[in-house]
Amino acid sequence: MIAIRHSVCVCLVALVFQLVQSAPAADDVGELLDALLSRIETLEASDAANKAKIVEMEAEFKLRQSESEREILVLKETIKKMESNFKHKEETLLKRIYEQELSTFSNSNGDTTENKLDENNNFDPTPIRENGIQKRRSSIRKIREVPEIETAFYATHVVHNNHDLGANQVIPFQQTVTNNGNAYNNNTSVFVAPVDGTYVFHGTVMGIDIPSGHSHMKAHFDVDGTKYSVFYVSGYDQSSQMLVINLKAGQSVSLRNDYLDAGFIGKHYSSFSGFLLYQHSSVTNIVGK
Repeated sequence: MIAIRHSVCVCLVALVFQLVQSAPAADDVGELLDALLSRIETLEASDAANKAKIVEMEAEFKLRQSESEREILVLKETIKKMESNFKHKEETLLKRIYEQELSTFSNSNGDTTENKLDENNNFDPTPIRENGIQKRRSSIRKIREVPEIETAFYATHVVHNNHDLGANQVIPFQQTVTNNGNAYNNNTSVFVAPVDGTYVFHGTVMGIDIPSGHSHMKAHFDVDGTKYSVFYVSGYDQSSQMLVINLKAGQSVSLRNDYLDAGFIGKHYSSFSGFLLYQHSSVTNIVGK
């Protein structure tokens, strides 16, 4: 700023000198000098005001920065205090658990709980905390290590035309293409649930000529004597049903015919299939699943 002002003054002096050389009268030169001096004073006053404003802004910035630093320190102290209070409460709770264990079990020398507590004035909650964490991890591991039984089957009938089914007779599907887990019996055409779980079953039946007195074949899923998902099948037509159901281990599922002397077309036109969707766990509080 000083360098700039010096340059301005040099230029003004040079200008004044030129004007003096060319000025016709002394009065005109005096007026010109007065105007130039007045302009210089105005510039200096403006420069001083700008400097004062810069100093004021720097002071305000430092003040705000100091206030922010104090707020950060207060916040850090608050967090530190909260952590200390939490740790104190945790250790108090763990110590109560430890005292409860001592009150339940006495040692072989007959030491009382008070004697034990005197020996443990320097209480360290770390073992109890780590023991609790290990127990929780063990519970989660046991739940996740429950073996999932592999169960799935798909069965058809080897004969193309099948006639003369009895009322409520199990529809025979004796040719198993898939039978993972062997829960399906191709001799009885009955599936028996190996474990508690949610199962999915699907059946497709293709009808043949309907006996007199009936306009269609009728069949259904049977679960231990309870009827689900009824099929209505016209001659040389197909009908399908799906069943999603919760089963206990040992419950049986089959496809059964309703009308006496009904029939169906076998091979791969009719089929019976199912699989275990997921196994039910005996643990009610499942963590992490």
